[in-house]
Order: sequence, then structure tokens, then C-alpha cells
Amino acid sequence: MGLFWILGLVTRKNIINKTGNGFMAKAKVRKEKLSIYLARGLNKPNSDLIRTENARYPIVLDIPEVESAELYIKTQAPKNPPPWTRLFTADNQVDGAQFGTSANVGAVFIVRHLGATFLFSFGSGFHLLKTEAIERDFGLKVTLNSVDPDKLRSLDKASYDHNPLNSRTQSTRDVDIFNLHLDSEMEMLYAITGASLVDVFGSNVTGRDALTIAVEAKLKDIPKILAEALLRYRAKLPEKFSWVDNINRVRDLDEIEILDMELDEKLAADAYHEFWLGEPEIVDWEFQLGYSFDLYPRSPRYIVLSFQDFISYLNGLSPTVQLLKDHIIHVNNSEYQSIKSWSVYRCLYAEINFGGDQYILRNGIWYKVNQKFVSIVDDYLSDLEIHDFKFPLYAHDREEEYNEHVSQSEKNFCLMDKKNIQIGGVYDKLEHCDLIRNGNEFVHVKLYRSSSTLSHLFFQGSVAAESFIKDAWYREKLNPKLPTSIQLKDVKSRPNPNNYKIVYAIATTKKIPQQLPFFSKVTLKNSLKTLRALDYKVALAKIDIDPVLLKKKKCKPN
Repeated sequence: MGLFWILGLVTRKNIINKTGNGFMAKAKVRKEKLSIYLARGLNKPNSDLIRTENARYPIVLDIPEVESAELYIKTQAPKNPPPWTRLFTADNQVDGAQFGTSANVGAVFIVRHLGATFLFSFGSGFHLLKTEAIERDFGLKVTLNSVDPDKLRSLDKASYDHNPLNSRTQSTRDVDIFNLHLDSEMEMLYAITGASLVDVFGSNVTGRDALTIAVEAKLKDIPKILAEALLRYRAKLPEKFSWVDNINRVRDLDEIEILDMELDEKLAADAYHEFWLGEPEIVDWEFQLGYSFDLYPRSPRYIVLSFQDFISYLNGLSPTVQLLKDHIIHVNNSEYQSIKSWSVYRCLYAEINFGGDQYILRNGIWYKVNQKFVSIVDDYLSDLEIHDFKFPLYAHDREEEYNEHVSQSEKNFCLMDKKNIQIGGVYDKLEHCDLIRNGNEFVHVKLYRSSSTLSHLFFQGSVAAESFIKDAWYREKLNPKLPTSIQLKDVKSRPNPNNYKIVYAIATTKKIPQQLPFFSKVTLKNSLKTLRALDYKVALAKIDIDPVLLKKKKCKPN
């Protein structure tokens, strides 16, 4: 997401020839591929924007209307000048010899106009740009306000469910954004290409950090292009793209530094009772016995990650962001060896309000969440049924031990834990549920460890429930695993989902669903939509945790 959109200049030529009938084809038309960045802040010197030490002395150009225009050419050994240099040499303001003769020549054109500073990157000139000086997502916002939403060709997206995944979706023909398979509630958009609605931007426009267009342009056309880009950057997003601002990854280094400072203030004031420690990725708990903050033999191994345990481990040392980044959490195997590790900072889940906005730290990454989106998610979950059954106290090292305990100690429960169904495809194998209560409640149990584990719980529950209703093959595989008393009489007949209830039972000390991590709430909301559309009943259950378990530790034997 920090990569630059590679720029340069592209020549599109029409063949020039004379036919036997004396017909002369149209003269060749050259379109310049312009990649335009917006600088952060006002009136910063050029040395703060680009690496001037790697460029020749700037050439001052005269362009009507703009405040200033300076061309920085990257220094390197010359060979052959690329064709894009003609944009600057055509009107004899720049001597072609200034570019040398290298096919890899690069340049940055800095234009100050309408109180803003713009940077054009040509060839390998993007290496001169200082990333921290660039306004992130400038091109994306301009493009979203300039593109036909039904004529898109490509988008780059990143998920924030589980581990962030980056991907690109392309189409060979014009389509709308949802035909490019983007989940507006579970994925962030960070680049898009489509048909332009703005004449001065040409026929197509691409936006990421840079606005990239291909136009028949001369230097005198630059002010008009920049004025239009600035206008559309500052405009409100169209309704069809309003969801883009739901969640955004914070990429501005200054903003990240400010958020870390806010986090430091909360840590210094002991205002971290709502902070969570959790694994930043899915781990296999079958092969680990606990966590430790170092690997000394007598150091305790904790059964459950807790931020308070880390504070205690510091033994009076005040926690800071830098300290969180420096200290390591180890996953220990049965031999008390580290099989995986992360920084404490990466394991910290924190939600803070700053400047009227809500920010979330997850997996070492800050996210800015639209407050309206937060309200939409909370409102949707407000009428979720809270199960009236009181589940037994969670006092076990492993979830399978707890599930077995419930099935043996409570009436009308049968154990389904580990009875996986091999289904192949993207899901490989699927666990229908952990427990079945009263023959019609599919109970999914999870000890809260991180937002990722809860998101996985909600997703798996909805996939299993959907497969049960839609897929006769799945029911055929599931039926032998069910207790005889509740087996389906006819696996080919579609069950009535209204006769079943999906129960998500979460072992936690938090109030649910109100105090669930926000990303888990989003996954729960989407799962709930799916289950309700299928006509299932759905309930959430809280399992109380034995306080002794929260304090339970293991030490390596002598």
C-alpha cells in the first residue's frame, strides 16, 4: 500500500501513410501519461518533497497562471532520451540536452498552483519523491469523483478480516464496482481505474496515491488539469462510493505518530482497561501450552493472553509504545520452546477516540473508522438475542476440554467438537459446530483470544449453517456424525432453518456484544445478515471465565 504507481509517458501513434488513392491518414496523436501527486502541507521547500541531492539544479519554467513551476531531472549516466521529454522541449523552454540521452532518465516536475503543491513524476523520477511528503490517497479520491461508477476496469483492495490480504481484480470490459467482487464492509479500496467523466482527464483515469491520466497535453494545459483535480479531491464522494470512508488504514506517518502519542498518554494514565492482548494471526492451540514474555526457564507461561499480565511482568516499569514494540510475546510448545513470536505492540488491540474520530490499533496497524459506520454496526446488533441458558463456568486450558465437560455435565447436550467434514475447495474442512443442544441448537464455543479468532468463529458458523440448508451432499456427510436421536430422516430434503438456532457462545470477561472488538462486530453483523436471510434463529451467549484460569500460569519444570 506504500508503493508508488509507476509512471512515465506513453506514446500512442496513428500510422502515417499515403494510399494509392492519395489518402493521407491522420497525423499521429501523442498522449502524455501524467502521474500527479499532491504534497502534504503548505509552502514546504522542495528539499522536503524530493531528494534534491539526487537531481540536477532545477529548471524554472514559465507557465501562465501557476505560482511556480520547477523541473528536477534525476542525475545518472545518459544514453538515449525517452520520448516524453518532448513535452518540455517542444516550445524550446528546456534544452533537450538537459535530459542527457538515457532511456532510464527520470524527472519530477513541481508545480505550485491555487495554494497547493503538485508533483509530476516521469520515468524513474518517482525515486526522487519522499513518501512522507505525499498526500496519501489523493489520486483515489479524485478518481472516485471523476469516474463512471458503472464503467470500471480494475481495483486494488485489502481485507482487514483476519490477516490483511492485498489483491487486484480486473475486468476485460466495463463493469460496476461490485462486479469486481469487492465487499464494501470487509475490504478497503486503495486503487481504482475506470472511464473518465472529466474531459481534461482524458478517456480513462486511475487513482491511488497519484492521479494517473493519459491526455493530449501541453504545458499551458497543466493549470486547468490541476484546478480540476484539486476541486474533485475536495468534493464529497458520490453516494455510490460513500462506503469507501467506512474504514481506512492510516498511512500518514505524522498521523500514526500522533496516534502512538495518544496511546502513550493512555498508558501513562493507566487508562487501558479496555485494551486487549490477542494473537495477531490464527494459531494452532493443540500444539502450544501458553504464552511468555521471555524464554527464561522460570518465567511463567500464561494460559490466556492478558494486557494486565504484561503490565505485571514489567514489574513497575511504565508501559510505553516503544516498550511495547521492543518486548516480545512467545508462543510456547510443550517443551517450553518458542514456536512463534510477535511484538506486544502487534498483539495489542486498542480503540481510542481522537479529534472526533474513532481509531483502532490491530495487528500493529492503525485504522480510522467512520463514526457513522460504527453506529450502523452497533444498531444492527442491538436486537441480537442473548441466550437465556447459563453455560457452565469456563475453567479449562483447552476449548475441547470445556466442550467435553459441558456435554457430560449438562442435559440435552451432545459433543460435535472435532467431527470435521472434508468438503474441499476454499474451506478444506468444516466443523459443523462444537455442541448441539436440544437437538436443534448448533452451538459454537470460543474463548476470546483476539479479534481474529472471533471473526473466524462467526464466519465458520455462518458457512456451516448455510451448507446445512443448501447442500444435500454436506447433510449426507454430516448425518452419520450426529447422535442417532437427531439424525435427519431424509438428507436430500431441505431442512426448515426456522427450526434451528445458531448460538455463538463466547468465554470472556467483557460485556457482549457491546464490548467486542469492532472488527469482530463487523464480521458478526455480516454473519447475522446471512443467517437471518436463511431464516435461522440466532443468539449470542456469554460464558463466564473462572478467575483462577485468568491467573493460571505454568513454569518449566526443573
